[in-house]
Amino acid sequence: MSIELQQAFSEIGAALADQTFGRGFQIDIVNHGEGEAYELQHPSDDQLTVEIMDVNRHLRHLVLDVTGWRLPIAGRYLCGHDESHWFVAGLEFGRQTAKVRGAMESLKPEIVRREQRRKGIKNLQHRRQTAAYIRQGEWFFLPRPKMQVADVLVELDGRLARDGGKPHRVDQIYRMPSSGETFVRGCVRHLDHQTIYLDVWHRVVQNNEVVTIPAEEAAEDLQRIAWMD
Repeated sequence: MSIELQQAFSEIGAALADQTFGRGFQIDIVNHGEGEAYELQHPSDDQLTVEIMDVNRHLRHLVLDVTGWRLPIAGRYLCGHDESHWFVAGLEFGRQTAKVRGAMESLKPEIVRREQRRKGIKNLQHRRQTAAYIRQGEWFFLPRPKMQVADVLVELDGRLARDGGKPHRVDQIYRMPSSGETFVRGCVRHLDHQTIYLDVWHRVVQNNEVVTIPAEEAAEDLQRIAWMD
């Protein structure tokens, strides 16, 4: 493990556990000593280059770039601290995602960025709550104050969940049959995040995280997953 890699994670206040070896490359959050730590898993049959693209001490985030000799083992990741836990999110390759702030923006769906522009938000885009949205983990909530839903169509004590993730519990949820769009109202709870309260209906959208998958699968299919927290 390089000194540069250790130092970068140390600068954002994160511990980096010893590397382990497996079939592919993976970044995970593990319990280590007195708290959480990042663990990097390297494939035993490849030589990887792990490069720090950017470190933002204030936001406690960094961008990590990984390339291997045996393509397509490659990936770019945003690692950082969100409320009370560390997370890792897969990013698209590109100049925009080489910097922390650009990487954070790339995780926002286009509808969220459009709402930011409409509300004139320029300097507070990294915050979890703005006039355009409220974020909890991988979910963005966009206010729809004029929306009305008949009580008979509302599900109580609903769930927002993605594959492999811990569910977010919501007081009220409505899934629009015609479009598949989801709207929530009331408290939104999650074990790893502060509870938020939505006094009006909010549209729900998930972040844009990209996942890299093992080399033997990547040639056949590229998939999207959700944010690891």
